[in-house]
Amino acid sequence: MAGSVPVVPALPPAALGRRLPAGARWLTGPGLLVFLLAALVAYEAFLLLTVFGPTTGGAVGDFVRDFQRWCYRGDPRTGGVSWLAVSVMMGEPLFVAGVAVLLWRDAVRALAAGATWRRHAGAAAAGLGLVALAVAGLAWYARADQARAAVVPPFPGERIRVRLDLPDTTFVDQRAREFRLADLRGRVVLVTGVYATCTTACPEIFLELKKILGELAPADRAGLSVVALSLNPEYETSELMNLVAEGRGLSYPEFRYLNTPRPAAMHEALTRLQFSAVRDPRTGVIDHANLFLLVDRSGHIAYRFTLDPRHQAWLREGLRALLHESHAGAP
Repeated sequence: MAGSVPVVPALPPAALGRRLPAGARWLTGPGLLVFLLAALVAYEAFLLLTVFGPTTGGAVGDFVRDFQRWCYRGDPRTGGVSWLAVSVMMGEPLFVAGVAVLLWRDAVRALAAGATWRRHAGAAAAGLGLVALAVAGLAWYARADQARAAVVPPFPGERIRVRLDLPDTTFVDQRAREFRLADLRGRVVLVTGVYATCTTACPEIFLELKKILGELAPADRAGLSVVALSLNPEYETSELMNLVAEGRGLSYPEFRYLNTPRPAAMHEALTRLQFSAVRDPRTGVIDHANLFLLVDRSGHIAYRFTLDPRHQAWLREGLRALLHESHAGAP
């Protein structure tokens, strides 16, 4: 009939597969599934390593810790991760593989034969190689990021120095003795804030204090006093504070742990010194910053630092500068 469209007879799938180019056959046959499944297994194994692998000791530990921080909202202080983030990371490739199996379900049957895997060994190797290349790229980026973080700008010194007054609060130390920060005038003072039942930031603060004291020459250490203010004044007694100080290996009077007879007075002092401490009413946990104040020999706050890697280096330089500064030379 004039104008009619000629009908092309349908070809069986096997014949169609023979007529397709090799690349197209691979995309529509078991080879693609072999590639995807090999990549999936390798990727899931990598994710398991980043979840349950060591976070300390060598390059692998550093990479696992950084990956948890990047992708799982990991907290290096506690070792905890967001399991929701972990499930999303591990579930995405499973979803992709599931879609592939659904679309190429006719080819799935062929995967039950070992000959299929042997015939497509190149596809499996390509899947494994792709994941290995991606992991190598992540490892390279992590090393480069660590190298950038290790470069600490020069200590700004006087450009960031301040001259802030200390509160004239009457405290009680771990020996139940009255104490005022003005009693340490003529000495350099390192002030921080902790509380006894803290399991997150406070262990890091105590560890940093021990490191700093251990790094100082005996003559410099003799001119330094360390003060920790209680961030939980309603519950911390002198006996408890003394137990904490002794348990951390910090000796009196080089280290003083302070509270006040009235909790309101301590909260007022913390506010004046800008120590942020917010209690979670559900758990009782106090969220606080790892803050360090350096007080010069004239009794004024000179510097404020945290446990940021840059600040850790600056904290030491600022401390040495104040220790080598005479009382008369203090601003």
